[in-house]
Amino acid sequence: MKSTLRAYREMDRNIWIRFIGESINSIAFMMLMPFFALYLSDKVDSLFLVGIIMAVSPVAAVFGSFIGGRFADIYGRKPIMILSMVGNGIVMIGFVFYDSFLAFLILSAFFGLFNSLFHPAASAMVADVTPPEKRTEAFGLLRMGHNIGAAIGPLLGASIIFLSKAVVFIIAGASVFLYSLIVLIFISETLPKVDKEKDKEDDTTEKLPSAIQVLLMDKILLLFILTGVIISMSFSQMEGMLPLHFAIEFPKFSDVQNPFPYLMAFNGLLVVLFQFPISSWVSDKPIGKVMFYGAGLFGLGILAIGYLPRLFSSLDMSFVQVILWLLLVYGIYTFGEMLMSPVQMTFVANLAPENLRGTYMGASGLQWILGGALGPLLAGWLLDINLGIVLFSILGIGCIVAGIVYISLDKLVANRSH
Repeated sequence: MKSTLRAYREMDRNIWIRFIGESINSIAFMMLMPFFALYLSDKVDSLFLVGIIMAVSPVAAVFGSFIGGRFADIYGRKPIMILSMVGNGIVMIGFVFYDSFLAFLILSAFFGLFNSLFHPAASAMVADVTPPEKRTEAFGLLRMGHNIGAAIGPLLGASIIFLSKAVVFIIAGASVFLYSLIVLIFISETLPKVDKEKDKEDDTTEKLPSAIQVLLMDKILLLFILTGVIISMSFSQMEGMLPLHFAIEFPKFSDVQNPFPYLMAFNGLLVVLFQFPISSWVSDKPIGKVMFYGAGLFGLGILAIGYLPRLFSSLDMSFVQVILWLLLVYGIYTFGEMLMSPVQMTFVANLAPENLRGTYMGASGLQWILGGALGPLLAGWLLDINLGIVLFSILGIGCIVAGIVYISLDKLVANRSH
């Protein structure tokens, strides 16, 4: 406990300001997201079309991911973060005024573009102000801020979304604008001055190819990204398409009884309570082994989430019984997530040269972009033909295999450093 409190006190001011902003933004955002796929399913003709809408966002994010990290290395972390959040706020408000498949496609594309600009710059900022041995704890603290929203937001959304979707979108948009003001006023620029001056002297027009060149030159990063695609595909189901799986497997339950928001709230609560202590505990452990154990538990949880609903439905279990069992399973999934996620960011931060941190973070974001695009498409197709169990089998087994690959990558990094 004392070591945890000491680690809290030693965190840079920028990290704490971002923690506050992440918490505010996440509460509002998570009011919306657990019900977004269900909302879209009522507006379009098939679940596959829902998958297309949700897949457009990460496809558009490919462009932003390439340029976002490079721009953050040239112009600084702070302006790119602000640009991203202002754009996202406008998109959120846009959902209030448009209500068609084409409009949803366009809004989803812009959401992916602006969102992809934020994360490379924000992650590079963490690496700028945090020594390597403290980065897992710093990323863990920010995940805890995000999951404060995951614990509170879904329950608030459950009480509002069926009364007025417009209110939820407006709250989400306003929270992003508020976060951008917090960054503008309180956060300091962290781009190393030497690197900034050097980049200005260099030919700054070489932006898009730089991330591609990094992938071609650094085979470890490339393998890490390819391995992470299956992890990202799994996240896209568990945080987006899962309520559709529950709606199919529990036909007797109403929309309000869909287990998804309650599981999301439980997930957020666990992360708030245990993420930072877990991050502190694993900070001196071999990164490859931590990712292996995390991915393994993550995959087992996904397999259980895929298979158990049909069993529970066949046994005609009550809503309370279903929720209690699913909470237990989701706890296993969440523990794997808490082990794996911060360490993944630490792996990339430690791998990146100082002057290319933003570029590396942007390139590593491709795993989330590719998985976020492929996951909803695969899910929409398989759920439409009632093969949700096949979907979660592919993802669960894939995550377990990914854990084995992570150990090999960590050994390659160790050999490179020697």
